[in-house]
Amino acid sequence: MSVFIIIPVKRLGMAKSRLSPLLSLNERKQFCLEMLKDVLTSVKTAKFVHQTVVMSMDEMALRVAKSFDAIPFIESKLGLNQAISEVTKWCIERGVSSTLILPADIPLVTSLDLNGILSLGKNWEIVVSPSGSKEGTNALLLTPPNVIPPFYGQHSFRRHIEEALARGIGIHIFRSSRVALDIDTVEDLITFLGLKAEETRSYNFLMKVEAHKRL
Repeated sequence: MSVFIIIPVKRLGMAKSRLSPLLSLNERKQFCLEMLKDVLTSVKTAKFVHQTVVMSMDEMALRVAKSFDAIPFIESKLGLNQAISEVTKWCIERGVSSTLILPADIPLVTSLDLNGILSLGKNWEIVVSPSGSKEGTNALLLTPPNVIPPFYGQHSFRRHIEEALARGIGIHIFRSSRVALDIDTVEDLITFLGLKAEETRSYNFLMKVEAHKRL
């Protein structure tokens, strides 16, 4: 079982606008990079992972990818799902048996979470993990990588499940509070700060800029 991790990263200047009441633009950019580093750190210590691909149009994100020995992949301008499909095709051409798509804004994800997802992939064609809202998809393991197309956007968790069921494909739901916490809103940030995750770069960055004092 050869697995490539795919991590899409938005342009930092456009990311996390809903955090603007609490963080400046430069702080939001750096916070995004710190979350990406947290995800990449967990990926590096996970089992079964052959390679990691960071797809983005943002040069700073691609530089972080290189510093973690991940492959920087310049994202097309055709939209997230099309870009993921392009990377998926690239992975298949290299003989990859599975891909695990992760967002860059789940700083609490651990190698144990990833090991659990990847272990399930030995018995299930699709393993999916929802966001806290149950609307988004915060982990998507596909075996083979093109077993279903990506449906990121509104209600992606439901759409991935519906597509799998429509095709008669085995799917398993992996639930983890760490994977579920993607940080998009001030409320998400408050939840994250309350967990005092000192082992993460993201939490330590927020402490450094004293974000907690702005609440």
